[in-house]
Order: sequence, then C-alpha cells, then structure tokens
Amino acid sequence: MKRKPILFVMLLATAGFASAKPKHPRLPEVFETAKTVHVEADNARDITDIYLDAGTRNAILDVQDAIQDWGRYSLSRSRHEADLILVIYKGRLVRDSRSVPVFGAPRGTNGPMSNGPIQNPSDASQGPNGSTSPDGLYQEKDELRVYTLDPSGELKKLVWHNEQAHGLDSRNPILLQQLEREIDKAYPNKPASSQPGP
Repeated sequence: MKRKPILFVMLLATAGFASAKPKHPRLPEVFETAKTVHVEADNARDITDIYLDAGTRNAILDVQDAIQDWGRYSLSRSRHEADLILVIYKGRLVRDSRSVPVFGAPRGTNGPMSNGPIQNPSDASQGPNGSTSPDGLYQEKDELRVYTLDPSGELKKLVWHNEQAHGLDSRNPILLQQLEREIDKAYPNKPASSQPGP
C-alpha cells in the first residue's frame, strides 16, 4: 500500500525534469550561424537598380541602416555571397477592385461614380485593418521575408515572414525590430565582425 504514493511522487519528479528540458528555438538555426545578409526588393532588384521606385529604395536603405546599427550581421552587396536574403515588399496604395464602378450606374451624389472630392492618397491608409477608403483606395501591408539560397543562387527556403501596415515606414522599421527581437531571444547576440569599408 505504501508503494503507490512513493511511485506517484517519483512519477511527478520525473515529469518535472522532463518538462525542464530546454525547448528548441522557434527560429531555424541558420539565424545563429549566418554572418551576412543581403537586402533586396520582392522582384530581386537591389539598391543599385535604377528602376526601383522611391518608396522601395527608401525602405531598403532604412533596413540596411537598421541592420548595421543592430550589429549582428554584416551587409553583403551580392546575394550570392550572403547567408540570408531579406526580401522587402513596400505596400502600395491600390484601388480595391470591388469598388470599380459598374457601367450604366446612375451618377448620384452618393453613388460609386460620384463627382465628390477624391481623398488625398496620403490619407488613404486608414486604420491598421487595411479597410478601403470611401474612394476605393487602400494601403497594402508592408512585408519582410527572409530566405536562404540554394547552390545556384536562387531563393531556397522561406525561414521567416511577417507583414504589417506601415511596417517599413520608419528609419528603424517595425518589421525588422520584430525579427531582431525573435533572433536575439532564440540565439543570444554574437556581434558580427566589423564590415570592411568601401
């Protein structure tokens, strides 16, 4: 009869030790072993591409500056020499296809083809839910994706992704801050070696 309580206590102690084992980090190990990163737009264009639009160019520059300030990784000018590829998508102001007027619809003051004033595009970002403004415009969310490369230099595996309205708008982009926090929590910071000058 006395053996049952002792056995129960031993099982509880074993369960406690089992749960005390360290958990595997949520992020892949490549974030710990990586030394260099390359930042580019979602269409594989980097900062040297003369056809980049101003918003995307500024977002790449802001992400690069923030990575240098962070100090964990060095920037690579070539995607082929980088351990991680950070791909950004700068959300654009677009027209909601559901708000396109139907031909033959009456031109009432409250109808879809109203001659009322068009909202200033800079004010069309609405709230964080990305709802459509009265004139049918809405702001897409910014995205930050992190990939590894295959031996041929093509994007191989998506290892991190997040999106947020205006997530790449500041000089210290919110999306990059989120990535930094997750990496530093999973793999305590080991500063990268200093980057050689140009």
